[in-house]
Amino acid sequence: MKSYLSTLTRRQFLQLAGSMAALLTSTFGYSRYIAPQWIKLEEIDLTIPTLPDRLVGKRLVQLSDIHLGAYFSQEQLADAIQQANNLKPDWLIITGDYVTVKHEQRQLLPQKIAELIEPLRLAKMPVYASLGNHDLWSHHTLAIIEALGEGGATVLRNSNAQVSDGLWLAGIDDAWGGNPNLRAAMDGIPNAATTLLLAHEPDFIDHVAIHNAPVAVQFSGHSHGGQVRIPTPMAGEDGRFSRALVVPHMSERYPIGLRTVGKHSVYTSRGLGAWPVPIRFNCPPEITLFTLKKSA
Repeated sequence: MKSYLSTLTRRQFLQLAGSMAALLTSTFGYSRYIAPQWIKLEEIDLTIPTLPDRLVGKRLVQLSDIHLGAYFSQEQLADAIQQANNLKPDWLIITGDYVTVKHEQRQLLPQKIAELIEPLRLAKMPVYASLGNHDLWSHHTLAIIEALGEGGATVLRNSNAQVSDGLWLAGIDDAWGGNPNLRAAMDGIPNAATTLLLAHEPDFIDHVAIHNAPVAVQFSGHSHGGQVRIPTPMAGEDGRFSRALVVPHMSERYPIGLRTVGKHSVYTSRGLGAWPVPIRFNCPPEITLFTLKKSA
């Protein structure tokens, strides 16, 4: 039996090849130039059984993995902050990886770090931040912390802050490249408080669960959702009909979205920026709005 390809005329073969080339070109163009700029708003209800009634309806916006520098500009960050303002949340949390440049642009790193300041000053709500692996690998960690502070953000690095009556935010140092200390991050928080944890790498939630830490929700990034997600015929453990081709260390278990781990929840943002290549497919960048809820 002859194959389909063997029965094609030369003209038909050239038409088929041309169509496939056009499809590949358009897919690459979309993944390179459109999808990385197409920020999607995700609205997530976070149900916390022990949430005090006075905290029901409180709202947070999360930004993550900005990677300002090679593929993400100061103007884009300012626009993301303005979008967060328009949502009128009570707090803005940012979960690491602020500035990243190509190796040949290392001399531009101090300038790019300084570009964090003005966009952050646009925020109309209190801002809390944790560090990511790129912030430590940059060898300019203190400069990044200073820039975040000048922009008005409170950096939580193995520390915590009370943000409302009965509600605390805690943050660890980067779990991959730093010295995370969950005990120090939780130190002084009352047992009856609701605690939300900023931890760049999502798989750190397993450490939280193993130690039975009183963390209701962990907010993470790091994976970018994989940036490229291939459709699949069956849903994975995360309930999605897609899978990432590659994810970085410490995001293999919880690379995207909301998951439950024991009595804890973890949310992994797809982030704003892209690295090491500015390509996204089936995995748009995101701004995330969370609303705190209580079980009925």
